[in-house]
Amino acid sequence: MAYAVLHVDDLGGYIGPARCYKLDPPVRLDDADHEYVTVWVQPGLPHQQAEVGVVAATSTGACATWSMLRQPGSFVLHGDPDTDDYLDGCYTMALGLLGYELGDAPTT
Repeated sequence: MAYAVLHVDDLGGYIGPARCYKLDPPVRLDDADHEYVTVWVQPGLPHQQAEVGVVAATSTGACATWSMLRQPGSFVLHGDPDTDDYLDGCYTMALGLLGYELGDAPTT
């Protein structure tokens, strides 16, 4: 199983609340392996639904590529997250769509 661990919480510089996760094993995006991804939740805008974005990231949470195009794991919401549980679920769902389970890998 692949795991994602919260690395940086409450990142600035994104259009909504953002978190950076460390991945084990790294994810392959745009023909490169990435150890980190940043996930943000963008509130709805006029004529645009709320959405969750995922990009390859550096260890600081900054985008690791030249483009902020959303990567696998990104999805559109049908309403603004209005509770902490809803927001947490957005991060968990994005990581799940990317193929990762939130939490530390079990020790053997």
